[in-house]
Amino acid sequence: MSRSSRSWLGYAVAGTLLLAGAYLCFELGRYQAGYSLIDNRRALAALNEQIEQQRAAADELHRQIAIFETSRRIDQETYSQIQANLTDLQARIQSQEEELMVYRGIVSPHDGVSGLRIQSLSVVPADGERHYVVRLVLVQAIVHSRRVSGAVKLQLEGVQDGRMTSLEAADLVPDKASYDMAYEFRYFQGLECELILPVGFEPGRFRVEIAPNDPHAEKVEQSFEWSDVTE
Repeated sequence: MSRSSRSWLGYAVAGTLLLAGAYLCFELGRYQAGYSLIDNRRALAALNEQIEQQRAAADELHRQIAIFETSRRIDQETYSQIQANLTDLQARIQSQEEELMVYRGIVSPHDGVSGLRIQSLSVVPADGERHYVVRLVLVQAIVHSRRVSGAVKLQLEGVQDGRMTSLEAADLVPDKASYDMAYEFRYFQGLECELILPVGFEPGRFRVEIAPNDPHAEKVEQSFEWSDVTE
């Protein structure tokens, strides 16, 4: 080996020893300062475990939130369904109560008077300004041995331009509509017609006249205040 080669080899060995010594000094310094590679790895492992636990807790919270939202939607749908069923049930009960009132009027009226009579009259707003639907229920009370027939005449009394006025319902029906209030029944029948009140007319009272086709039967006349029959 040449002298030059021995010199480079010596330098390499010296450098290696110097680096090894420096690393040993570094590790010795960390050890003397309380640093432990094993403790550091344990701390890192514990931190990773905490992170995994927190991730698992977050996933559980997300799952619970999803369950809560699903339950809330189901509760809302159930409540809406119950509310709809309740509304439908109340409407059916009201309809049945109205039918029961009609049947009571047929079988046993309050005044005990038999024959053709007006069970009820009501007025409800229709589509369009000053449009109304008049609904009339006729019954034949107590005695139902034969059918009755005839026609109903409606008059509406009120104030027009500051003067008392009486209008025929037949003249108040919408264009292209016919006034058909004829009846024929044995127990009861419902009739209705649509009216359009003139502008400036303030209704006050309905006058109802029932004219039977039987010449021996008596006419039935009755008045109703507009405020009492309007829904």
